[in-house]
Amino acid sequence: MIFKEKVGVQSVRLALSVIAGSMLIGGYAHAQTEAPQRIEITGSNIKRVDKEGTSPIQTITAKEIKQSGATTVLELLKGVPSMGTGGYNDTPDQNGFSRGVATASLRGLSSTSTLILLNGRRMTPSAYANPNNGQSTLYDLNSIPLSAIEKVEIFKDGASAVYGSDAVAGVINFITKRDYQGGEISTSISANDDREFGRQNVNGTIGFGDYSSQGYNVLFAVDYRKQNATTMKNGSNDINAQAYADINYRLNPYSSSVSNQAFFYKERTPGSLSFFTTGATVINQTNCADSRKVTGAAVNNIGSTSVLFGRTFCNYDTDADTDVQTKGDDINFMTVGNLKINDKLSAFGEFAYNDTKRVYRASPRTISGTSPTTNFLVGGLATPFQAILPIGHPDNPNKDARTAVSYRFENLKTGTDLDNKASRLVAGLKGTVASWDWESAVLWNRSERNEVAHGFLYLPTLRKLITDNRSLASIAADPTISPDLTNVGTAEIAQWDAKASTEFGNLGGGAIGFAAGVEFRQEKLTIVPDAANARGDILGLATTAIDSKRNVSSAFFEVRTPFLKNFEMDFAGRYDKYPTFKGNFVPKVGAKWTVVDGLAFRGTYSEGFRAPALSQVASGGSQFFLNNTVDPVRCPNGATPVAGAEQADCAKSISGVGGANPDLKPETSKSLAFGLIYSPTANFDILVDTYKLRKEGEVALSSATFLLEHANRYPADAILRDTNPANQLKDANGNPIPGTGPLLAVKTPWVNQGVTEISGVDVELKMRNNLGENGKLSTSFRSTYLISYRRAEFPGDVERNAVGTNGGLNDWATSVDNIPRLRATLSSTWEKGPHTVYGSINFTDSVSQYRRYDGATTYATPYCFYGSGVPAGATTTFANQPNYTKYFPDCQISSWTTLNLGYNYTGFKDLTLGINIRNITDSKAPYSPTTTAATVQQGYNSSLHNDFGRYFTVSAKYVFR
Repeated sequence: MIFKEKVGVQSVRLALSVIAGSMLIGGYAHAQTEAPQRIEITGSNIKRVDKEGTSPIQTITAKEIKQSGATTVLELLKGVPSMGTGGYNDTPDQNGFSRGVATASLRGLSSTSTLILLNGRRMTPSAYANPNNGQSTLYDLNSIPLSAIEKVEIFKDGASAVYGSDAVAGVINFITKRDYQGGEISTSISANDDREFGRQNVNGTIGFGDYSSQGYNVLFAVDYRKQNATTMKNGSNDINAQAYADINYRLNPYSSSVSNQAFFYKERTPGSLSFFTTGATVINQTNCADSRKVTGAAVNNIGSTSVLFGRTFCNYDTDADTDVQTKGDDINFMTVGNLKINDKLSAFGEFAYNDTKRVYRASPRTISGTSPTTNFLVGGLATPFQAILPIGHPDNPNKDARTAVSYRFENLKTGTDLDNKASRLVAGLKGTVASWDWESAVLWNRSERNEVAHGFLYLPTLRKLITDNRSLASIAADPTISPDLTNVGTAEIAQWDAKASTEFGNLGGGAIGFAAGVEFRQEKLTIVPDAANARGDILGLATTAIDSKRNVSSAFFEVRTPFLKNFEMDFAGRYDKYPTFKGNFVPKVGAKWTVVDGLAFRGTYSEGFRAPALSQVASGGSQFFLNNTVDPVRCPNGATPVAGAEQADCAKSISGVGGANPDLKPETSKSLAFGLIYSPTANFDILVDTYKLRKEGEVALSSATFLLEHANRYPADAILRDTNPANQLKDANGNPIPGTGPLLAVKTPWVNQGVTEISGVDVELKMRNNLGENGKLSTSFRSTYLISYRRAEFPGDVERNAVGTNGGLNDWATSVDNIPRLRATLSSTWEKGPHTVYGSINFTDSVSQYRRYDGATTYATPYCFYGSGVPAGATTTFANQPNYTKYFPDCQISSWTTLNLGYNYTGFKDLTLGINIRNITDSKAPYSPTTTAATVQQGYNSSLHNDFGRYFTVSAKYVFR
């Protein structure tokens, strides 16, 4: 049976077009006017009357936030069509380098290219050093209290000329409530129709003081959120679980053969470190409950050549230790104050604190003797460990040979307790001197990470398994085998800024606007690993140690020139000085031409930059593991090992170290945008914006594959191999060949490489209808249509268009994620008296999983990467998942359409009751494949979809007058 969406892509596109057309027709009735006012707009330091300037900005109001049903900032932003893959989602499948952080990725250009602001000022990055490309700078959305937010402005244009580094793709500015008086308390309870993914929220807001009459206003806001843990099995009803079980070996009766009932592999010849892995010489224990016993067969996705086929063994259910929603507790507090000192001077301040706790479950750790495990210490590698039982060991079943053992320490406490805290303080003054409006403030923002990991194995105790001939049972029972490990990280920024704006002169369309400012910022990052981990005493756990800071100084200006009443231009420029490079200037220019009332064209050209993160230029460096690495020395064709090597050399798990590089240069970008604003009536708006952005010199880790295949270009210590002569390849005379031992580790420094170029079209339609006695109806349509998404890993590489594909599969030489062509949302709200009904249709396009290219090579016949066969002439590297095409012969992640519906009632005095149902049709998250059968990725793409199914939120809000 083929599991696909019932609604096809073309039919959804047609439906959205018809509805948009209906909006256009309906927009000519019931016109209404609104008085213009002078406002501040994200992306500019110059106030203006006209909200729509030269750059596109999407505004999400407090009302829209409430109607979205979102209980977190992350959930809110995931519903924005211009968001793409490349951000982290605070989900259990998120890798441990930034687990617990929620980030955003505009245009799919990664979180490092999306600047997050709170009331127009930066947040500190989180205290992590993530080696993954595009994730080195992580602004944690969990630190923003949703109840204090008045609106969110998404500036979808390059903004480095105004805000500096990280604003390459755009800016998301969270703006808190101002001059708020009164109080409110709200609560909500959420869960899906299986009573899973439970969440409970309590929010309180109070504001007092009338700024205009009393000269002050203070706002206090508190958010508390609790979420329940949901296991993979309990949360599997709203994913394509059958496909996930058959293709990825998950959610099956068989999960893992490594348990506390050991497997023993006999050494082929003394000292060879080569072991029999099939046949009668392999011995396993089965002293477990009958319910855990499994006999390997095809029904368990166990092949006939596997050592498990036909063998009865004790299964360990790793799915029972895997959550699809972690247990968590979040608390956010924020206060914002404004004080009028006199008619020309006022003071303002902010204080915010948040504490985000997560509990991550994990399966107990294992040991394996068939290959060595790399161990890390700060700045390098420790002695590897290989669980090989000597002759005479109490657990060795072979009296005449050494034996490799596989074993799981099921008795140990496992998992990670994570606590992320952040504090933020802003204090400033603003006022007027002559014709100048000025503002100056100091900002201090600190993020702290405290991570306690359980269940990792202590090597000094573990080695006694071999050196002291201690039994597995005694090692497992030893209280020193698994100490709790505490890793601590802090990140901090301290900033002083000042800016001023004025108007002068007179052009055909009015006065010239001018703004200028300076900014001085100090950034700090400190990561301290547990002492035992730093010494290299923990089995297979990567470690990172960083202690660095830098000072950044900036100066910027803006000019707005209304040359005519219907034509204006603005200009901006910013100079930033970093200690690792002399300086950087980026300009921006924009124009807007109002052809007639209700019709205007606009466009911008901007340049941008992203400075290397502290973790990329400071001493230290992130350590990590690389899976499925082909060793070009021992497996040159990627499929068949040479004589003396093993099949594992064709898909090796090795360790890596991301070396810091103080010579890194900033990433640079150039972007063009052109759009139109058409308002045929006062209550109907059409906004169309096209864009093209090119980012060059992207900072990324060197490719391990490139390093291995071009070893002569790198230092001798960039590749670490086993130096034991017994494990090296032999020449014709049987002599060991130096430098041919099994691959252990690589050192991949940060370098400037790669190009990403994107282009697309944003469409936004907004209609407001006054229906008289039938109330009011407002409707909006927002979509992002990608035309191209091209990437080259190295300068000179072919740049392939990845739109509509998994880019890293479409072209094997790149690392692009899944890139849907179209994302769209149609929403509508009807209000009449105490009743408010609202709903939305959300669409995410399908994504192809075909392989078409490998760098300069074009396959004569594209083939499905997750299929079971490879055409002649194509590379032999593929996933080899024969069941994939049985379920998905079209070789794509299906499109996904969901319908949300909500209702609010305000008929009771000061009380609002509401219910929100997301995905009311209970549409399952489309299956998303992974690169290997054993990869845990929950069976769907958490950047594009969710596994909640039909999800209910019941809420109540009481307002104090």
